[in-house]
Amino acid sequence: MLIGVSLGPGDPELLTLKAIRVIKEADEVIVPGENAEKLVRLYREPKVVEFPMGRGNEVARRLADEIAERCREENIAFCCLGDAVLYSTFSLLVEEVLKITPDVEIEIVPGVSVVFSALAITKTFVRKSLLITVDFEPEVVAVLKAKRSGEIAERLMSMGFRDIKFIERLHMEGQRISDHVPKEADYFSLILGVRR
Repeated sequence: MLIGVSLGPGDPELLTLKAIRVIKEADEVIVPGENAEKLVRLYREPKVVEFPMGRGNEVARRLADEIAERCREENIAFCCLGDAVLYSTFSLLVEEVLKITPDVEIEIVPGVSVVFSALAITKTFVRKSLLITVDFEPEVVAVLKAKRSGEIAERLMSMGFRDIKFIERLHMEGQRISDHVPKEADYFSLILGVRR
């Protein structure tokens, strides 16, 4: 299995318990540079693979050649600063590994978000709405507290988000993840809209 481990914003005290467990238990741990290495080294010695700007795909291809077959039998963790699903070299590695071994299981361990860490450190409270973006033409939109889920899904579809995912009670009893969006939903629900 190939496991992407999100290390969060860089504070070792903000590593999740699951991230620490995966780091300790994996057959091999790989990090893409010295910032991630410093955090992982608190728990074990990682293999460091540098991903120079502009050459990430090439490095990911070489690393995939090295580990793809092993991922069938071993747990290989790739730990990155921030989150493994957001602007991460992990996505490049997953793409290359799946080209070689499309049946390899992929797991992603989420981490503490730098956005929420920044809100906490500045004591900024969000009471109504929050936009997190690097561009005003986002490829993915997450709508939290999606109680009027049907209406929200329709609005996202009209904005060009064709792939809609409904998630209710994530990591809680009664968790539901579906392509079907109900008209009304639980307070603990969110909708992901992806442009395709």
